[in-house]
Amino acid sequence: MGYLEDRAGLAGKVAVITGGAGGLGWPITRDFAKAGMHVAVCDRDQAALDRAAQELAPLAATTWLCHADVRDPEQMEAFFAQIDQRFGRVDVLVDVPGGGFVAPLMQTNAKGWQAIMRQNFLYVLDTTQHAVRRMQAQGNGGSIIYITSIEAHRAVPTRAVYGAMKAAVTNLAKSLALEHGGDRIRVNTLAPDIFPTPASGSNAHLLDPALLALQERMTVPLNAFGKGEDLSGCALFLASDLAAYVTGTTLHCDGGTQASSGWFDWPEAGWVNTPPEATLGFLTRSD
Repeated sequence: MGYLEDRAGLAGKVAVITGGAGGLGWPITRDFAKAGMHVAVCDRDQAALDRAAQELAPLAATTWLCHADVRDPEQMEAFFAQIDQRFGRVDVLVDVPGGGFVAPLMQTNAKGWQAIMRQNFLYVLDTTQHAVRRMQAQGNGGSIIYITSIEAHRAVPTRAVYGAMKAAVTNLAKSLALEHGGDRIRVNTLAPDIFPTPASGSNAHLLDPALLALQERMTVPLNAFGKGEDLSGCALFLASDLAAYVTGTTLHCDGGTQASSGWFDWPEAGWVNTPPEATLGFLTRSD
Protein backbone atom coordinates (compact mmCIF):
# COMPACT_ATOMS: atom_id res chain seq x y z
CA MET A 1 0.00 0.00 0.00
CA GLY A 2 1.38 3.41 -0.96
CA TYR A 3 1.66 6.52 1.19
CA LEU A 4 -1.53 8.14 -0.11
CA GLU A 5 -3.61 4.96 0.27
CA ASP A 6 -2.29 4.52 3.80
CA ARG A 7 -3.12 8.11 4.73
CA ALA A 8 -6.62 7.85 3.26
CA GLY A 9 -7.41 4.65 5.17
CA LEU A 10 -10.36 3.72 2.95
CA ALA A 11 -9.63 0.03 2.42
CA GLY A 12 -11.95 -2.17 4.46
CA LYS A 13 -14.35 0.57 5.51
CA VAL A 14 -18.08 -0.08 5.09
CA ALA A 15 -19.99 2.60 3.21
CA VAL A 16 -23.77 2.89 2.94
CA ILE A 17 -24.88 4.77 -0.18
CA THR A 18 -28.55 5.58 -0.60
CA GLY A 19 -29.58 6.10 -4.21
CA GLY A 20 -26.23 4.63 -5.16
CA ALA A 21 -27.07 2.68 -8.33
CA GLY A 22 -27.71 5.52 -10.77
CA GLY A 23 -27.41 9.26 -11.34
CA LEU A 24 -24.91 10.97 -9.08
CA GLY A 25 -24.86 8.01 -6.69
CA TRP A 26 -23.40 5.44 -9.07
CA PRO A 27 -19.96 7.07 -9.58
CA ILE A 28 -19.62 7.29 -5.79
CA THR A 29 -20.52 3.62 -5.33
CA ARG A 30 -18.18 2.54 -8.12
CA ASP A 31 -15.21 4.57 -6.91
CA PHE A 32 -15.70 3.60 -3.26
CA ALA A 33 -15.59 -0.07 -4.29
CA LYS A 34 -12.52 0.52 -6.47
CA ALA A 35 -10.82 2.14 -3.48
CA GLY A 36 -11.27 -1.08 -1.51
CA MET A 37 -14.32 -0.08 0.51
CA HIS A 38 -17.21 -2.47 1.10
CA VAL A 39 -20.44 -0.91 -0.12
CA ALA A 40 -24.10 -1.38 0.77
CA VAL A 41 -26.38 0.32 -1.74
CA CYS A 42 -30.10 0.89 -1.82
CA ASP A 43 -31.98 2.26 -4.80
CA ARG A 44 -35.58 2.15 -6.04
CA ASP A 45 -34.50 1.60 -9.67
CA GLN A 46 -34.14 -2.15 -10.16
CA ALA A 47 -32.69 -1.80 -13.65
CA ALA A 48 -29.95 0.49 -12.32
CA LEU A 49 -29.24 -2.01 -9.52
CA ASP A 50 -28.85 -4.80 -12.07
CA ARG A 51 -26.40 -2.74 -14.15
CA ALA A 52 -24.43 -1.77 -11.04
CA ALA A 53 -24.21 -5.38 -9.90
CA GLN A 54 -22.64 -6.41 -13.20
CA GLU A 55 -20.01 -3.67 -13.05
CA LEU A 56 -19.17 -4.28 -9.41
CA ALA A 57 -18.89 -8.07 -9.75
CA PRO A 58 -15.20 -8.14 -10.87
CA LEU A 59 -14.05 -5.98 -7.94
CA ALA A 60 -12.55 -7.46 -4.80
CA ALA A 61 -14.69 -5.39 -2.43
CA THR A 62 -17.78 -6.91 -0.85
CA THR A 63 -20.89 -5.28 -2.28
CA TRP A 64 -24.58 -5.61 -1.53
CA LEU A 65 -27.31 -3.96 -3.55
CA CYS A 66 -30.85 -3.69 -2.20
CA HIS A 67 -34.06 -2.63 -3.92
CA ALA A 68 -35.54 -0.16 -1.42
CA ASP A 69 -37.06 3.31 -1.28
CA VAL A 70 -35.40 5.75 1.13
CA ARG A 71 -38.75 7.49 1.67
CA ASP A 72 -40.15 4.40 3.44
CA PRO A 73 -38.93 4.18 7.07
CA GLU A 74 -39.81 0.48 7.33
CA GLN A 75 -37.73 -0.33 4.27
CA MET A 76 -34.80 1.64 5.68
CA GLU A 77 -35.03 -0.18 9.00
CA ALA A 78 -34.91 -3.50 7.16
CA PHE A 79 -32.05 -2.27 4.96
CA PHE A 80 -29.86 -1.34 7.92
CA ALA A 81 -30.73 -4.58 9.72
CA GLN A 82 -29.40 -6.46 6.69
CA ILE A 83 -26.26 -4.33 6.78
CA ASP A 84 -25.71 -5.45 10.38
CA GLN A 85 -25.92 -9.08 9.31
CA ARG A 86 -23.78 -8.75 6.20
CA PHE A 87 -21.11 -6.26 7.30
CA GLY A 88 -21.45 -5.80 11.05
CA ARG A 89 -20.60 -2.10 10.94
CA VAL A 90 -21.13 1.26 9.23
CA ASP A 91 -18.22 3.65 8.74
CA VAL A 92 -19.58 5.99 6.07
CA LEU A 93 -23.06 7.14 5.08
CA VAL A 94 -23.66 8.95 1.78
CA ASP A 95 -27.20 10.23 1.18
CA VAL A 96 -27.76 11.00 -2.50
CA PRO A 97 -31.48 11.04 -3.44
CA GLY A 98 -33.25 14.32 -4.07
CA GLY A 99 -35.33 16.13 -6.62
CA GLY A 100 -38.49 18.13 -7.13
CA PHE A 101 -40.62 19.84 -9.73
CA VAL A 102 -40.69 23.25 -11.36
CA ALA A 103 -43.60 25.52 -10.38
CA PRO A 104 -44.12 28.84 -8.59
CA LEU A 105 -45.08 28.37 -4.95
CA MET A 106 -48.60 29.70 -5.52
CA GLN A 107 -49.24 26.92 -8.04
CA THR A 108 -48.30 24.15 -5.59
CA ASN A 109 -50.09 22.52 -2.68
CA ALA A 110 -49.47 20.63 0.55
CA LYS A 111 -49.29 17.25 -1.19
CA GLY A 112 -46.45 18.49 -3.39
CA TRP A 113 -44.63 20.08 -0.46
CA GLN A 114 -44.77 16.87 1.55
CA ALA A 115 -43.43 14.88 -1.41
CA ILE A 116 -40.43 17.21 -1.77
CA MET A 117 -39.79 17.11 1.98
CA ARG A 118 -39.80 13.30 2.00
CA GLN A 119 -37.55 13.07 -1.05
CA ASN A 120 -34.98 15.65 0.07
CA PHE A 121 -35.05 15.98 3.85
CA LEU A 122 -37.11 13.58 5.95
CA TYR A 123 -35.34 10.44 4.75
CA VAL A 124 -32.02 12.09 5.63
CA LEU A 125 -33.12 12.31 9.27
CA ASP A 126 -34.09 8.64 9.21
CA THR A 127 -30.94 7.24 7.59
CA THR A 128 -28.75 9.48 9.74
CA GLN A 129 -30.23 8.07 12.93
CA HIS A 130 -29.61 4.53 11.71
CA ALA A 131 -26.00 5.31 10.82
CA VAL A 132 -25.17 7.34 13.93
CA ARG A 133 -26.47 4.65 16.30
CA ARG A 134 -24.10 2.16 14.73
CA MET A 135 -21.15 4.55 14.58
CA GLN A 136 -21.61 5.41 18.26
CA ALA A 137 -21.75 1.75 19.22
CA GLN A 138 -18.56 1.05 17.27
CA GLY A 139 -16.79 3.87 19.10
CA ASN A 140 -14.32 4.88 16.39
CA GLY A 141 -16.17 7.67 14.62
CA GLY A 142 -17.39 7.84 11.05
CA SER A 143 -18.20 10.11 8.14
CA ILE A 144 -21.63 11.26 6.97
CA ILE A 145 -21.88 12.96 3.58
CA TYR A 146 -25.02 14.59 2.25
CA ILE A 147 -25.24 15.37 -1.47
CA THR A 148 -27.07 18.69 -1.58
CA SER A 149 -26.89 21.32 -4.34
CA ILE A 150 -25.73 24.81 -5.14
CA GLU A 151 -29.44 25.62 -4.72
CA ALA A 152 -28.94 25.31 -0.95
CA HIS A 153 -26.88 28.49 -1.14
CA ARG A 154 -28.83 30.74 -3.52
CA ALA A 155 -32.39 31.62 -4.46
CA VAL A 156 -34.30 29.10 -6.59
CA PRO A 157 -37.32 30.71 -8.26
CA THR A 158 -40.02 28.18 -9.22
CA ARG A 159 -38.29 25.56 -7.06
CA ALA A 160 -38.46 27.31 -3.71
CA VAL A 161 -39.43 24.31 -1.58
CA TYR A 162 -36.68 22.18 -3.13
CA GLY A 163 -34.10 24.88 -2.40
CA ALA A 164 -35.41 25.25 1.14
CA MET A 165 -34.99 21.52 1.77
CA LYS A 166 -31.42 21.54 0.46
CA ALA A 167 -30.68 24.49 2.73
CA ALA A 168 -32.26 22.54 5.60
CA VAL A 169 -29.92 19.60 4.98
CA THR A 170 -26.96 21.99 4.92
CA ASN A 171 -27.93 23.44 8.28
CA LEU A 172 -28.62 19.96 9.63
CA ALA A 173 -25.07 18.93 8.76
CA LYS A 174 -23.64 21.86 10.70
CA SER A 175 -25.77 21.12 13.76
CA LEU A 176 -25.01 17.39 13.74
CA ALA A 177 -21.30 18.11 13.32
CA LEU A 178 -21.48 19.84 16.70
CA GLU A 179 -23.74 17.26 18.33
CA HIS A 180 -21.51 14.35 17.32
CA GLY A 181 -18.06 15.89 17.28
CA GLY A 182 -17.35 14.14 20.57
CA ASP A 183 -18.13 10.84 18.86
CA ARG A 184 -15.62 11.69 16.10
CA ILE A 185 -18.49 11.47 13.62
CA ARG A 186 -17.92 14.01 10.88
CA VAL A 187 -20.88 15.46 8.98
CA ASN A 188 -20.38 17.39 5.74
CA THR A 189 -22.20 18.23 2.53
CA LEU A 190 -21.23 18.15 -1.13
CA ALA A 191 -22.94 20.83 -3.22
CA PRO A 192 -22.73 20.16 -6.97
CA ASP A 193 -24.29 22.35 -9.65
CA ILE A 194 -24.67 21.26 -13.28
CA PHE A 195 -24.07 17.51 -13.49
CA PRO A 196 -26.14 16.23 -16.43
CA THR A 197 -27.66 12.80 -15.66
CA PRO A 198 -30.80 11.07 -16.94
CA ALA A 199 -32.51 11.87 -13.64
CA SER A 200 -31.53 15.55 -13.66
CA GLY A 201 -33.70 16.39 -16.65
CA SER A 202 -30.76 18.10 -18.34
CA ASN A 203 -30.94 18.37 -22.12
CA ALA A 204 -27.18 18.78 -22.48
CA HIS A 205 -26.90 15.56 -24.48
CA LEU A 206 -29.35 16.97 -27.06
CA LEU A 207 -27.49 20.21 -27.69
CA ASP A 208 -25.37 20.94 -30.74
CA PRO A 209 -21.72 20.45 -29.65
CA ALA A 210 -20.87 24.09 -30.41
CA LEU A 211 -23.86 25.34 -28.42
CA LEU A 212 -23.02 22.99 -25.54
CA ALA A 213 -19.43 24.25 -25.48
CA LEU A 214 -20.67 27.85 -25.43
CA GLN A 215 -23.11 27.11 -22.61
CA GLU A 216 -20.40 25.43 -20.57
CA ARG A 217 -17.94 28.28 -21.16
CA MET A 218 -20.42 30.99 -20.27
CA THR A 219 -21.87 29.43 -17.15
CA VAL A 220 -19.05 27.40 -15.57
CA PRO A 221 -15.68 29.03 -14.78
CA LEU A 222 -13.90 25.71 -15.39
CA ASN A 223 -15.61 25.61 -18.82
CA ALA A 224 -17.25 22.20 -18.41
CA PHE A 225 -20.30 20.68 -16.77
CA GLY A 226 -19.61 18.21 -13.98
CA LYS A 227 -18.95 14.52 -14.52
CA GLY A 228 -19.38 11.66 -12.09
CA GLU A 229 -15.68 11.45 -11.28
CA ASP A 230 -15.67 15.12 -10.29
CA LEU A 231 -18.19 14.38 -7.55
CA SER A 232 -16.91 10.98 -6.48
CA GLY A 233 -13.41 12.34 -5.97
CA CYS A 234 -14.76 14.81 -3.43
CA ALA A 235 -16.79 12.06 -1.76
CA LEU A 236 -13.67 9.89 -1.50
CA PHE A 237 -11.88 12.75 0.25
CA LEU A 238 -14.65 13.38 2.78
CA ALA A 239 -15.00 9.65 3.48
CA SER A 240 -11.26 9.23 4.01
CA ASP A 241 -8.93 9.92 6.90
CA LEU A 242 -7.46 12.74 4.81
CA ALA A 243 -10.54 14.70 5.92
CA ALA A 244 -10.26 13.63 9.55
CA TYR A 245 -10.33 17.27 10.72
CA VAL A 246 -13.11 18.41 8.37
CA THR A 247 -16.66 18.60 9.70
CA GLY A 248 -19.69 20.86 9.52
CA THR A 249 -18.74 22.31 6.16
CA THR A 250 -19.78 22.27 2.51
CA LEU A 251 -17.47 21.31 -0.32
CA HIS A 252 -18.64 23.16 -3.42
CA CYS A 253 -18.06 20.73 -6.28
CA ASP A 254 -19.45 23.03 -8.97
CA GLY A 255 -16.67 24.13 -11.31
CA GLY A 256 -16.75 27.60 -9.75
CA THR A 257 -20.42 28.51 -10.27
CA GLN A 258 -20.92 29.33 -6.59
CA ALA A 259 -18.03 31.75 -6.81
CA SER A 260 -19.33 33.32 -10.03
CA SER A 261 -22.69 34.17 -8.41
CA GLY A 262 -24.42 35.65 -11.44
CA TRP A 263 -21.38 36.53 -13.53
CA PHE A 264 -21.30 35.09 -17.05
CA ASP A 265 -18.45 34.84 -19.56
CA TRP A 266 -20.25 36.47 -22.49
CA PRO A 267 -18.67 35.99 -25.94
CA GLU A 268 -16.52 39.01 -26.86
CA ALA A 269 -17.46 40.75 -23.61
CA GLY A 270 -15.79 38.57 -20.97
CA TRP A 271 -17.00 38.25 -17.41
CA VAL A 272 -19.90 40.62 -16.84
CA ASN A 273 -23.00 40.30 -14.68
CA THR A 274 -25.39 41.84 -17.23
CA PRO A 275 -25.88 40.97 -20.91
CA PRO A 276 -23.58 43.01 -23.16
CA GLU A 277 -25.13 45.74 -25.31
CA ALA A 278 -24.73 43.73 -28.52
CA THR A 279 -26.75 40.88 -27.05
CA LEU A 280 -29.45 43.20 -25.69
CA GLY A 281 -29.71 44.82 -29.11
CA PHE A 282 -30.14 41.45 -30.78
CA LEU A 283 -32.83 40.37 -28.29
CA THR A 284 -34.84 43.59 -28.67
CA ARG A 285 -34.63 43.88 -32.46
CA SER A 286 -38.06 44.03 -34.08
CA ASP A 287 -37.08 43.02 -37.64
